[in-house]
Amino acid sequence: MKYVLFSILALLFVGNSSAQDKYEKTMKKNLAKIDSAKSVEDLIGAANSFERIALAEKDKWLPYYYVSFCYTLANYSAKENSEKDSYLDKADSFLHTADSLEADNSEIYTLRGMISQSRMAVDPMNRWMKYGAEADRFFKKAVELDSLNPRPDYLVGTGLFYTPEQFGGGPKTAKPLLEKALDKFNNFIPENDIAPNWGREMTEQMLEEINKK
Repeated sequence: MKYVLFSILALLFVGNSSAQDKYEKTMKKNLAKIDSAKSVEDLIGAANSFERIALAEKDKWLPYYYVSFCYTLANYSAKENSEKDSYLDKADSFLHTADSLEADNSEIYTLRGMISQSRMAVDPMNRWMKYGAEADRFFKKAVELDSLNPRPDYLVGTGLFYTPEQFGGGPKTAKPLLEKALDKFNNFIPENDIAPNWGREMTEQMLEEINKK
């Protein structure tokens, strides 16, 4: 009886381990699609791939997170404001599902702030009051949940970098936050190979541009 029970447990362990390996391998493959994306179509293709993983792995938050991330990135390359908002609506929807599976997660709040920043950028004059305050609130919550996460500082710094000086922004204003973000990136250790680990390259590029000036 003990032998039979041991055999069943061993088979279950091997099966679960194999399924996890397959999941992580597929996630890595799709993360590479984000890194190599050169168009909106590439990003939507990556989003669709992550959505298929999400449908198969309904209890895991990361696939939903990456669908949201892809749509958020796609909005930056969209030409029409209505198209940008459509992508951000989808990003919000999938991130809401991720949050339902993984509450109080710094990375999710960071992406929430990024989406709010993006909505503000669609129509800054009419949206800055609502979405600027919203983004600020989400980034503060992200830092509160994980003070070592470099992405909130990176995104706040990015927002300041592209804000005109007459409105309190500009490269010089952004520099301290970007330097703080880079310092965190230098010490940041992702939880695993498929955990969020983006933003460092852009932080370095902006600092390089600032220092040249």
